[in-house]
Amino acid sequence: MTADAERARHFAVRRVNPFEGVLQVVETRNARAYSPNGEVWQVQVLTQRPDHTWRSFGDHAPIEQFFNFGLWDADGGLHRIPANPVMDIGGMTRAAAALCAVLQELSPGLPFELIDRYECWATDYQGRPVALLASTEDPDRTGDLHPRRWQATRLVDHDFVSASLQAQGIPPHGDLGPREHAERLERQVRRLGQHKAWFRRTADDRGERLTPTAGAAEVRVALPPLGLTRDWDLDIERALAEDYIAWLAPRLLLLQHLDDDTRARLEVLACRQAVEVAAAYRLLPRIVDRERIDAARVEARLRQA
Repeated sequence: MTADAERARHFAVRRVNPFEGVLQVVETRNARAYSPNGEVWQVQVLTQRPDHTWRSFGDHAPIEQFFNFGLWDADGGLHRIPANPVMDIGGMTRAAAALCAVLQELSPGLPFELIDRYECWATDYQGRPVALLASTEDPDRTGDLHPRRWQATRLVDHDFVSASLQAQGIPPHGDLGPREHAERLERQVRRLGQHKAWFRRTADDRGERLTPTAGAAEVRVALPPLGLTRDWDLDIERALAEDYIAWLAPRLLLLQHLDDDTRARLEVLACRQAVEVAAAYRLLPRIVDRERIDAARVEARLRQA
């Protein structure tokens, strides 16, 4: 490994609330890149903001920030986007080129290790985790982050359809809007998880409680491995949660802490969405049934041909 690659920081973090997968990140001293699929990377470079050049008076220190510089992939290299000509284009180009060389070297090691082990959960009246609200790698940020209420999908995403609700005569586009089924699941979570608490995920994938929660008795608790509890009182509530997990399965396969039984069950569910499985393939940390996954990838190629 080159010296630049050794100095670079590389890791992965989850995209949560709503859960949208795992983001791969590479950072050098003055540039960074991130990718949701391990193939196309958004490259950003740290440089001085151009507005400082227009200041004609006062003692203003230059302000540095990250600017989007281009997209990189292993086959096509760096595709630059236009930048303000008053910026240090030469310095930005050198920083981006050094980062891209590191990306080329580190990409075969994907996926990178997940580091966001501090997790904020909506909890029930007994302090048990219900739904994952936020995660971070920095314990000092847990007091500053104020996660919003849990979301099953983005507000513009109308794709989640629950077969169980449809069987009950509840359409996916109804009185609650175009996200009828997602909204019903979100309300279900809010009814049960009315408190919030931070946990540190331990090596055995349990949660060590960092903040007090009303009714909480245990310091260490089991964290639902898929970000949502499966322990619901009513059959229709359990069925709705299971439908959601099935819909989310291709992205859930990107989680690195799953045991083989859970992963095998998710692989069966995920392969019903072959295109999504193929898109996530490069970042799968482990495969239980390779023949099943390979068949899904073949199906995806045929669908996209």
